Amino acid sequence: MSRRANPTRVRQAERPERVVFGVGIAGMLLLTAGYFSTTHVARRVTPLRPQASIQPLKVGVLSARRAPTNLSMVSRIGALDRALANFSPRVPSQSCIQVDWLGRTILNVNGNQSVTPASTTKIITASVALSVLGPTFTYQTKVKSSAPPVGGVVDNLFVIGGGDPLLSRNEYIATEKYQTIHASSLESLADKIVASGVRQVNGSIIVDDSRYDDVRFVDVWPQEFRFTESGPLGALMVDDGVVLGLNAKPDDPAIAAAIELRVLLGHRGVSVMSDPQRGSAPQNATEVATLQSAPLTDIISEMLTNSDNNTAELLLKEIGFAVKNSGSTAAGLQAVQETLAKWNLGGKVVMNDGSGLSSTNKTSCGVLAQLLKRESKTMPALMAVAGLSGTIREAFDPSPVKGRLVGKTGTLNGVKALVGYLPLVGEEPVVFSLVLNQTGIDNQSAYRPIWNALGEALNKARATPKAEQLAP
Repeated sequence: MSRRANPTRVRQAERPERVVFGVGIAGMLLLTAGYFSTTHVARRVTPLRPQASIQPLKVGVLSARRAPTNLSMVSRIGALDRALANFSPRVPSQSCIQVDWLGRTILNVNGNQSVTPASTTKIITASVALSVLGPTFTYQTKVKSSAPPVGGVVDNLFVIGGGDPLLSRNEYIATEKYQTIHASSLESLADKIVASGVRQVNGSIIVDDSRYDDVRFVDVWPQEFRFTESGPLGALMVDDGVVLGLNAKPDDPAIAAAIELRVLLGHRGVSVMSDPQRGSAPQNATEVATLQSAPLTDIISEMLTNSDNNTAELLLKEIGFAVKNSGSTAAGLQAVQETLAKWNLGGKVVMNDGSGLSSTNKTSCGVLAQLLKRESKTMPALMAVAGLSGTIREAFDPSPVKGRLVGKTGTLNGVKALVGYLPLVGEEPVVFSLVLNQTGIDNQSAYRPIWNALGEALNKARATPKAEQLAP
């Protein structure tokens, strides 16, 4: 006997889409209700911390656009990094070196260690002078008379020193080991006096060097440095205080300057009846002549290239005069420390002179490197050139950095320093600061191999390939 099918079950089987549609509508209504319910709750809850905002990368991590930049940095810095890693064992334990390039410190051995910098102290003096005085600053040496010349005759000539450290006679320059390259010619000043109409001085050449104090030497210098390495110091100083024809420097550099000027005037037919004296010009004195120095950048170039100690010390006094209204070493040192504090170089500096002749001066390779980077637009052009000029004209020959590396040296017993730059065409220079402190290191046989090895390592720095040269 057969069974008969239920008609209701047949109808549901014939239209299944209605069942699916109904279930879908019900689910959607449940989800919607749940969304509004949870949103209402969420708005009443304070999040524990703000949601991080994720910024999309301008260039994807795996983007091929990053490859040229990465390859450029790896190839250029990598070669220098490897070379300097091989060089670093050469640095004695009491010494330091820091090399910076492209915003990175490539090598740092004892970079924060306090060392005796010797004449690299002049980097500090130069940096502060550029900031305080300005690169276009000039010195002026003035000559006055109590009244205008009458028939070519004046009673006295008053020479007022402006602190110019490079007042020189041509004959003296010819005798120098490192010849003055930006001299203020005393011959030119004599010519100006003659051009003013002066033919006879019935009295004296009266000198005034009151712009600076009368302390002729820095008290912490060894006795053997006085009269030889620097001094006697003063605001009116010719030929480093030398009088041509005399075996020893006079004690008073202003009187020595007057002696030299009198000789030059005599060569030009101007007679000066009495010996030089000290004094000051009357307020209503007539200006006879003015000699202006080269701009400060040239003065600093002289100081750094030839390691001119007198220039450094007079420049320090001028810093004191400009900042503290006192032309003294003490005022200059105070002004230097105040300026360095503003710059926040991250290291301590002990300075007791402007030239670095004192072994009590202390600083670090890190501080020197910071100053070099600060002045990297100006200072490379003001330094001696390896194998060609100044105190490194006989170094780095032969060397791949001859004619390229520029630097400032420093030498004392047990100290040999070299700081500076390796300029690169179209790229920022490599900055290096090497200060060697070790007994006997100032012997050429000891430091020259280290210098040469450093030059070889620095030569690995390249301005190319640039990122754009590697781009597809």
